[in-house]
Amino acid sequence: MTDTLRRVVVAAGLLAMVGAADPSRPVFGAGVLRRDGVIIPFAAFDGKKWVATWPAPTRQDLTVPISVGSVPKRWWGPTKALETWQIVTAAGARAVTVVQPDWVNVHCVRQVGLRTDYRTPAPPPPTEQPYPKDGLAISPAQPVEPIRILEPNGSEARSLIPAVFEAFNRGEREVEERFGHPFPRRSEGVEPEIEAVYAYGDAFRVYYVEATRRYRPLGSPECATLAFGTGWFTRIGNTVTKLEMAVDVLACTRPGASYMLPLGAMRIDNRLFWIAQFSGWNNERFAVIEIKPKGVEALVNVWGGGC
Repeated sequence: MTDTLRRVVVAAGLLAMVGAADPSRPVFGAGVLRRDGVIIPFAAFDGKKWVATWPAPTRQDLTVPISVGSVPKRWWGPTKALETWQIVTAAGARAVTVVQPDWVNVHCVRQVGLRTDYRTPAPPPPTEQPYPKDGLAISPAQPVEPIRILEPNGSEARSLIPAVFEAFNRGEREVEERFGHPFPRRSEGVEPEIEAVYAYGDAFRVYYVEATRRYRPLGSPECATLAFGTGWFTRIGNTVTKLEMAVDVLACTRPGASYMLPLGAMRIDNRLFWIAQFSGWNNERFAVIEIKPKGVEALVNVWGGGC
């Protein structure tokens, strides 16, 4: 072996050792914990990036592995077979163990999941959809921080109104310009109603907001059209800044509306990720969203089932 080749081999070995020993870049799987004790894995972190390798729901016949060890390796992605999971719920964090792979109904499709020894006193019937979720599941265990649910009429949520008001009007104008609007510009002076606010962080505080504005024909108390907006905002000191805002104009029964269920926040290598479910009447999806100083990016956005 030449001296040059020897130096290359030694350098490559040192780089591999450094990469393997880097504790700031863990490898783990993530899933959602259903109230019936079934974990649906939907993402994994390979030490550098998020990936989605677990099979999607299907209308077709399912082949369910008989044990954790028989789950195909490609389903796990970068992790080994995961038999013990850390669950993070409103009651705190604890470990659960997989009893066996199983399948569950999700709206009009079926999904393979991992049935665990997690129990609740009275789980809802399988026909309830979207099926209630109790928290986030991570394996191996990693630090997960809670995302706060704010009171929509509380002082902190109300302090967002000026920024939400401006962003909502702009988003609704964009809808009108692209698709038209049954009540053009009629209610731009009316504050949208904040229905939900989720928050995380201190010096750099992140908010996710769901807000609506209802339209009624003149002389009628009945809702005719609903503008539904969702947006990301940040606060540094007293300054609230919009990152993103999207508005849809819907029927008042809200077909197509999607609501967040925040599962937890994670910080990895100085990056911030929100993990959440988004669901409507007849569908659900799971997402890993990176929060950046000037925007947000969905790194994982997988279909969780629907009709």
